[in-house]
Amino acid sequence: MERRNLGRLTLRLASVALVAGMIALGATAIASGNSKPVQKSAAAKKCPFHNGTIRWYMAEDLKAVIGPDIGPAGVRAANVWRDYTNAHGGVLGCKVAYDVEDEAFGTDVTTCIRNYKNALASGKYDFFLGPTNSACMLNLGAIINAGGKPLISGIAADHEPFFNLFKPLNFHASVSTFLEGRAAAVAAKKWGWKTASIMVPNYAYGQDAGKAFTDYFEQIVPGGKVLTNQQPPFNETDFSKYINAMIAGHPDGIFTAFFGSFVVPFFKQWAATGNDKTTRIICGLGILTTWQAMKSASDIPQNTWCYDRASYQLLEKTTIGAALSALYQKTYGKQWPLTSEFAFQIFSSLQMAKALIEGTKSLDGHKWAKLVETGRFTFKSPYHSGPTYVNPINHMADSCASVGRVVWRPNVPYKATYDPKSFIVTCMHNVLPEAQAKQLTHNPDKVSERAIKYYYSHAKAVN
Repeated sequence: MERRNLGRLTLRLASVALVAGMIALGATAIASGNSKPVQKSAAAKKCPFHNGTIRWYMAEDLKAVIGPDIGPAGVRAANVWRDYTNAHGGVLGCKVAYDVEDEAFGTDVTTCIRNYKNALASGKYDFFLGPTNSACMLNLGAIINAGGKPLISGIAADHEPFFNLFKPLNFHASVSTFLEGRAAAVAAKKWGWKTASIMVPNYAYGQDAGKAFTDYFEQIVPGGKVLTNQQPPFNETDFSKYINAMIAGHPDGIFTAFFGSFVVPFFKQWAATGNDKTTRIICGLGILTTWQAMKSASDIPQNTWCYDRASYQLLEKTTIGAALSALYQKTYGKQWPLTSEFAFQIFSSLQMAKALIEGTKSLDGHKWAKLVETGRFTFKSPYHSGPTYVNPINHMADSCASVGRVVWRPNVPYKATYDPKSFIVTCMHNVLPEAQAKQLTHNPDKVSERAIKYYYSHAKAVN
């Protein structure tokens, strides 16, 4: 993702010529960062692993409890990536395949955890992608690592398995709640906020995002103060008392951590108070599922901004993001005319897995960790035009989150969208300096200072 001149990005070009051009990028565009482009002739190469197939497992919100463009979009992306990769030689000459189960998204994560335990015990899988639910992801690091297999973050953005609960075989390929919260704090500072009030749903995702915002806002804004932290239940629909508590201290702005369609009820009640005319809000995770739930321009309060972990308006501007989005649209575009944020997350996770396998010529997660901890490991993700570096301390990719203004554009699918000229983009290395990374993550491998310095100096140089 380009970090300069992002304010001048234009809306997505959806012409047939562009789609054809992206597809024509072929294997060269989608090759991993640490290997030569894989050509079709590579299909004849003998796979060095067991039965000739590399297989991964993931659990997703298949019933679309939290929206049709979240868990199901991750599966659509996995299908596209698998089919394209197999058609172009696989990975080291091996076919790739996966299995997916419904994680039964909700506050009870026992089904999700049980699914992963059973999958691990089956011995069928070479690596695992994380689920949709952050609370489930929070518990998986210890479980999957104990089984000696690598775990790569999928859709769930929880960061604790890479900070306090870090395990050596954990790898993070996309945006975390930590980055989303800190990116929002960067935007708040840019706007001149000195005080903020926050409202975050009382579950893992909301609490993590709220803490990340609060800690960083008070760190980077001289004298900055979060006045109140309201925590409504997950399924709350009446926000009156929470709104009253937030505005009581006359904050400069409001930060919330709703996501998807859960943002819309708050929007309506916030606008009804009239506070939207004078107080800017960061609404939480505004995504395609949010826009699908909005019916008219009046559904958008004034001065409304949201954050996003993988906006198509930005990620389709990178080489790999454009190529993968074109493939996604070729297969699913008639029903899903925009590429979901969660599809990009799965694309990034699978691109990381491919690069780790090709870079080590191994399915051994310990060898993957050793490669990452050189500080030199990169992969081709949708987040950058150049290579995406991975922090050797916590195994987290230098991905980027954006904060943008929500507007009504009748000529855009779903009509509600971001104003692309408004984006404020923050990448992980911008908000997690070396000293804090060391403080937050205890990596028993004791990564060398040389590797850490290499990572930070080179991540800063990538567009």
